[in-house]
Amino acid sequence: MARKKIVLFIVEGINDKTCLESVLEKIIESDELRFQVTNGDITSRSDIDEYKIKNEVGKVVKAFKDKYHLETGNFMEVVHIIDTDGLFLKEDFIKYADTEKTLYMEDGIYTDNVEGIAERNKKKSAVVERMTELGSVLKTIPYSVYYFSSNMDHVLHNDANLQKEEKENLADIFDEKYADEPEKFIRFLSDSPFSVKGTYEETWDFIKMGKNSVQRYSNFGGYLRRR
Repeated sequence: MARKKIVLFIVEGINDKTCLESVLEKIIESDELRFQVTNGDITSRSDIDEYKIKNEVGKVVKAFKDKYHLETGNFMEVVHIIDTDGLFLKEDFIKYADTEKTLYMEDGIYTDNVEGIAERNKKKSAVVERMTELGSVLKTIPYSVYYFSSNMDHVLHNDANLQKEEKENLADIFDEKYADEPEKFIRFLSDSPFSVKGTYEETWDFIKMGKNSVQRYSNFGGYLRRR
């Protein structure tokens, strides 16, 4: 019997993995589901730009491949999950506030470092646009990227500004709710008011418009439907 091929999900943090892993194992039964946690947002790193991101994603996948002594032929695909963090907002929607933590609200970003966030968005948007164009990683492994806006907490828990302990508790609750309910999970991600429908390219065109990248939207339901 042929070995199952690996579907590798790249996520930013352990809570993302907690929310998705158990239920996706039920949905992706024909292949082997694995996760690689980057421990942060690689699209916003100071040493990454649109010219370096392809190599950086390749390094993430290669690290996983080498750790488990795999070949590129062992992979079915790589699916990258990112937070938008309001990356496509015009600077008019980045507003000064006397706050230690940057706040993501439905009408914009509130921060004590407007210039810094504007520069981050300019850089991050160029990086993410390049990611959507890649199509493959390590030359032959199919690659796609999906978003949760303005972050995964916003979409799954309807709160974009959770504290660390709240994130952990809600991730556990979400896992318990959907781990054995794959069809319910698919409906939630693909048939909710926040579900962005259309082709892969159309869903990315949508999130670039107006304030969409700081509001509650996700195109991940499209991936689930295709499975």
